[in-house]
Amino acid sequence: MSPLKLDGAKTAFLLICIFMITLIPACQGKADSSRAPDFDLLNLQGNIVSLKDYRGKVVLLNFFATYCPPCRMEIPDFIRLQDKYASKGFVVIGISVDQNGERILPDFIRRLGINYPVLLATQKVLKDYGNIYALPSTFIIDRNQDIVKHFTGLVTPSDVEPLIKKALMEKS
Repeated sequence: MSPLKLDGAKTAFLLICIFMITLIPACQGKADSSRAPDFDLLNLQGNIVSLKDYRGKVVLLNFFATYCPPCRMEIPDFIRLQDKYASKGFVVIGISVDQNGERILPDFIRRLGINYPVLLATQKVLKDYGNIYALPSTFIIDRNQDIVKHFTGLVTPSDVEPLIKKALMEKS
């Protein structure tokens, strides 16, 4: 058997693949730990809201933007989940990455009937949750504020509801 011969293009491609495999985990920020990073973010009323305000609750934390079609597709399901499980200790929290969110979000929230808190993202929270680079990005957080699961991209109730139910059954 003869040794593998690589031309310049194949060598470059191989080096890029190796670089990406090693780089991507390094760019995940703090989200690779099981603990959900706390945050202090503004809501649309100008009040500071922290994750620690929801200690003891199961949280679906959703990073979204109004211009993102998959983000908009998820919202009706999140509204139903909020209605269905709020009395059991569950809350959906939306974190908007929109520029000028203070201006565009009130009408968006009213039109869609969003029934859960919506907060304004900062660069710090995006970094703390693993350098959020794709939307939507959703985290299920248990009552102890540990990350149960992170989803990148569109999620459906069948993706998240079993995790929510399981986390609601566990005591903190």
